[in-house]
Amino acid sequence: MHDRILSLGVLVIVLCSSSVRVAGLQAGSAIAGTVKDPAGAVVVGALVTASAETGEARTVSTNEQGRFRIDNLKPGRYTVAVESKGFKRSEQAVVVEAGRATLVEIKLEIAPPTGEITIVGKGTTAPNTEPGYRQVRDQESFETYSVTNLTLKRDVATITLRSGLISFAAPAMGRVIKAVFTGAGQFALTPAIGIEGDYLRMITDNETVDESFERAVFCFTDQTYDEIKRQAATAGADPRARDTLGDFNKRVRHRTERPRSFVEYLLAFEGENLDAELLTDLYNPKRSGCFNAFIFGKRYNDLRYLVRSRGALPQILSPEEVALINVDPGGEREGIWYLAHYEAEYRNGSASSEEDKRVIDVQHYRIETVIGGDEKLTATAEITFNAVGEGDRVVGFGLLPNLRVARVSHDGQEINFIQEHRKEDGSFYVVLPRAMERGKQYKLTVDYRGDKVVEDAGGGNFAVGARTSWYPSANAFNDRATFDLTFKVPDKYKLVGVGKLAREWKEQNYSASQWTSDVPLAVAGFNYGQFKKKEVPDSDTGYNIEGYATSSLPSYLEGASNFIGGMTPSRMTENAMVEAQNSIRIFTHWFGKPPYGRIAITQQPQAFFGQSWPTLVYLPIIAFFDSTQRWMLMGGINSKLNDFIQEVTPHEVAHQWWGHMVGWASYHDQWLSEGFADFSAGLYLQATEKNLDKYMAFWKHARETIIEKNAFGKRANDAGPIWMGLRLNTFKNSRGYARLVYPKGGYILHMLRAMMWDNKSGDEKFMAMMKDFVQSNFNQNASTEGFKRMVEKHMTPTMDLDGNKRMDWYFNEWVYGTELPAYKFAYSLSPEPDGKVMFKGTITQSGVSSKFKMVVPVYLDFDGKVVRLGEAGIVGNSSTPEFKVRLPQRPKRVMINYYNDVLALETVNEQK
Repeated sequence: MHDRILSLGVLVIVLCSSSVRVAGLQAGSAIAGTVKDPAGAVVVGALVTASAETGEARTVSTNEQGRFRIDNLKPGRYTVAVESKGFKRSEQAVVVEAGRATLVEIKLEIAPPTGEITIVGKGTTAPNTEPGYRQVRDQESFETYSVTNLTLKRDVATITLRSGLISFAAPAMGRVIKAVFTGAGQFALTPAIGIEGDYLRMITDNETVDESFERAVFCFTDQTYDEIKRQAATAGADPRARDTLGDFNKRVRHRTERPRSFVEYLLAFEGENLDAELLTDLYNPKRSGCFNAFIFGKRYNDLRYLVRSRGALPQILSPEEVALINVDPGGEREGIWYLAHYEAEYRNGSASSEEDKRVIDVQHYRIETVIGGDEKLTATAEITFNAVGEGDRVVGFGLLPNLRVARVSHDGQEINFIQEHRKEDGSFYVVLPRAMERGKQYKLTVDYRGDKVVEDAGGGNFAVGARTSWYPSANAFNDRATFDLTFKVPDKYKLVGVGKLAREWKEQNYSASQWTSDVPLAVAGFNYGQFKKKEVPDSDTGYNIEGYATSSLPSYLEGASNFIGGMTPSRMTENAMVEAQNSIRIFTHWFGKPPYGRIAITQQPQAFFGQSWPTLVYLPIIAFFDSTQRWMLMGGINSKLNDFIQEVTPHEVAHQWWGHMVGWASYHDQWLSEGFADFSAGLYLQATEKNLDKYMAFWKHARETIIEKNAFGKRANDAGPIWMGLRLNTFKNSRGYARLVYPKGGYILHMLRAMMWDNKSGDEKFMAMMKDFVQSNFNQNASTEGFKRMVEKHMTPTMDLDGNKRMDWYFNEWVYGTELPAYKFAYSLSPEPDGKVMFKGTITQSGVSSKFKMVVPVYLDFDGKVVRLGEAGIVGNSSTPEFKVRLPQRPKRVMINYYNDVLALETVNEQK
């Protein structure tokens, strides 16, 4: 459902030659000059870009004397372009020679007046020109020292610079923050907690990291500079520093458009601007400093070690401050090797997924959006938010790099913002003119436009991408805001948004609509196409069920209509709406009433992908076909595809509860969304089918997904504990997250339900717990720790296997662990003189550690009527004492795990 993209980021080190010469260094290749107007007066703040024939470009702005200088250029031909408000754009070809500065003087012409009106025009404040940012990004001089056996201890890592040279960049905003090391060094890391050591061993075959390196780049806002300088000796310039810096910049400033791996994908689509991240710390000295090391290792050439108080990887909703990432696209050992809280937090017991690392808390978005016939999106977003912390000036927003910001305004004045080229580190940041005060409210207006948000799939179908980054979102899925959304689209199309439809109208060749939400939402989105709409009110729940589908197939399925005939998704909309209506009724009964009042079931051109936003569900197009059409289209349907089609609608509808009404606190806790939605789909099958065959098959398939081996011989369960979330995706378990978090997360609820069930009240205890969980976490982000507390609040005496009214045993095994037991149930049935039957049985548990505990239900089958006899607790690799029960009549069979209510590698029921 929710595709949270990892952003791995680190802080760039820029070390350049300078016009201010340092002993032992010579001025490098450069372009320098002055920009003047037609009268000869200098132009201040003009944007000067030098573009090489290779496509590489550097941009600076003119200073108060109208001067500029672009250093560190490779020899060759360049085009120098100059832009400034009120003047025509100027371009000039120059040739840069090795070791020399090419001098130019550029005179601008006055731009003629224009009557053209655009929805979004360029602002007067150019991007990336904020003075502090330019100092961080364009530092130009070095000071070099020699070091011997110098040790830097940063949390769980130790960096030893055995011998070599370290070159520091010139201060930015009065502080030295970047350096390059060349020589002989060693990086060592020992995980602070066992679960991270186990994960590291799974990927690298070792529980620790010990890596030699000859080059490294460091970025820091702590006392690293002073610490190193005290132990170093002055040295001459290091000629290797420039090449190291060049390699580094290629890595961290490049956005891959076609990622080859999971980590590269996350870096590409939610990557950060490292210089902007450094600026964040520099502008707020109240925050503790950060330290980032980029290791060019001998075995692992791109190791990134991050220690950040604001969170090492906030883009995946991780509150942890310390991370180690190995970037190696296509390599077997690529991944987030380590991600944890400060070591001290584990020692003092304060580590928690519930830590709040946000800079701002958005209260309201007002967004006006136009989607043109060319599929380009133009928008203005007004964002109202409260400051969470004290002293911050730099705020990052999630915005697709293809959407280019024209201006940002605050209190009616344009302010600085950062957004580099879309193919580089083009993440979007705003630099406020003054430090924020904790709890105070602020408002920004952002004008932007671009493409890649909607893509014409043919037949009036559009694929809507960038579903969390089509607007400047802050903390998507991590905080909640109200929305006021206005859309204008070509009048032959219909748009459906989140919230409620406030009004619709026509405006020239556009259809316009306004969507508002009085209930705060975790994220906003829309679907778009040549839809036909159907709706039905549900009197049982007070909900309005809407359906949106097209009359034509997308282009890639056009040929199918020729041999099937009459295949139009809109004809099958009612089936999808009925499934949604039943889902709303069932989940309201089990979990409580949702607050939104409507749900829109919409078609998307993708065939095998569903997603759910508050009030808005995106279903795959095959969900709008009947079984005959699907069979004819695909030449038969295997059982897994058939299961997906049956489950996708209730699963996505369930996200209205799990993901929106109740969010997740961190990437560790996303199983509370996906796993709970999977469990809910099982409830749907149990409630809507005449018999339990599909429900039983649902849990059988879930078990098989968890234990079946892939091409590498790896089970999904081998990927790690479900608490590891997105990190379960590794080279040898590339779909570990989907194959484990969904079914095993569902199984955790399924087993709790089985343990809480009794013959008198049935599921009442479990339902009371789930409704309490929803009410206690309504419009908040739940954590695994919080859910455990809720289970302990409602646990039954049967579940108290440790005798301490805690469920540590259960969560350690199933959430934080990977063990899977096997069971053998041996029993006998013998007649008694009085006509009754004596049942004797023993349960044996195997394949687990000595402390592994479980509650195992026992069932009787009386000619198809299955009743629960009771349950037995069992510990370790052992057998229960033989239990005896006199039964009123002879059952057909006695069994354990009838409903697959204990996740096991194997279950054998054997009558003696």
